Amino acid sequence: MRRVESVVGRDSGGWRRIAQVVVGGGGVRSDGSEIDEARARAVFSGSRRIVVLGCTGGAGQSTTALMLGHTLARHRDDKVIAVDANTGGETMTSRVTPETPETLASLLAGLDHVGGYLSMRGYTTRTASGLEVIGADTDADAERRMSDRTLFSDHRLGQAIHLLDRHYKLTVVDPAAALAARVLPYADQLVLVVPASEEAAEAVAMTYEWLDGHGCADLRRRAVMVVNGVSRRSMSDVEQAEAVARGRCRAIVRVPWEDDLAPGGAGIVDPGQLRAAGRRAYLALAGVVVAGFAAQSVRVSEEELASDPPGTRIGER
Repeated sequence: MRRVESVVGRDSGGWRRIAQVVVGGGGVRSDGSEIDEARARAVFSGSRRIVVLGCTGGAGQSTTALMLGHTLARHRDDKVIAVDANTGGETMTSRVTPETPETLASLLAGLDHVGGYLSMRGYTTRTASGLEVIGADTDADAERRMSDRTLFSDHRLGQAIHLLDRHYKLTVVDPAAALAARVLPYADQLVLVVPASEEAAEAVAMTYEWLDGHGCADLRRRAVMVVNGVSRRSMSDVEQAEAVARGRCRAIVRVPWEDDLAPGGAGIVDPGQLRAAGRRAYLALAGVVVAGFAAQSVRVSEEELASDPPGTRIGER
């Protein structure tokens, strides 16, 4: 971690230097958002998958996944989809206006009948930013269905991801804790989210230990850490968390506190209505994520993953 790019330092006033990106490697320093936007628009080959994980409960995992998806869709000409593979009330699905009753579970059940993009589109909600969202199952039986290894089998998940690769350039996945370990092998980029709070440093350390213990050290080293909900009052906690993360991940992005994005805040969120600080922070996150794809190694194919014996996806390979 040899360079710090200010994202909000361009503004005068209270949010100056609240959002930062800490990036390894060389390059040119920018005092504007044009470099972030250029990175977010960068061309890369193939399709890519981004998995967003919270280091602790209430970190803002779903919000980060949704806002990253909105930002990528807004600044790129490619098709971008966000997969809500979570459960409960505070999901991505609760922050968009659904166009269809279809969910991830119904997509998995109907995979054999999905061919072209038009049939795929029947399972998605398209937002004003251009982002498409596959909705979550949020009813009382959702967790039981998610643990059903017949419907949510490793083979079925692999088929679904391969289907998304055919129709979308970028896929952002927001998984429930029960699915996290099973989707990590498909991740081209991991985004870890930690809240700007006193437990942040410990949460980062425990998450890194868990990833390393499950054979994901390389994915962890290439991860982007998001410190979510940063304010002046939380700066000491933020700095402690960053001290744990520094040198152990590829980049750190600070995202300022937004009332509308907080739990219990506004339901349907229009990313264009965020304050300039928040928009720039998410643009910086999108740029750093896309910039990492150029240096990415060859992806393990879905066929290889599907041929692994059960239990070898993480840590036993």
